[in-house]
Amino acid sequence: MSIHRFFDQNVTIRRLKGIAGGNMKAFQSTATVEAHIQGLDNETRRVLGITEERAWKAWFDVDTVLEENDVLTDEAGTQYNVREITKKAYGVNQHLEVILMEQSD
Repeated sequence: MSIHRFFDQNVTIRRLKGIAGGNMKAFQSTATVEAHIQGLDNETRRVLGITEERAWKAWFDVDTVLEENDVLTDEAGTQYNVREITKKAYGVNQHLEVILMEQSD
């Protein structure tokens, strides 16, 4: 059985891109994909050196195009910053494991 059966929500990926004809940049949607997001426990956060911020781990299809600093928005409107992406491209359950941080305004 594949890990894809656990993907239970749609997530919109936005990336900082240049606006045509100028030096300005804005976040633009690049895709909407299926994923699973869950909070990191205190021990995992401590091991990763995350002490002052809220953090989550998310799983995506291995072919999802994600970059660090992308902004993700889930179905509830919660926004996350992509901090770290680990590609697990071996075995039956190929996927991306992504560390997400709280979106700061």
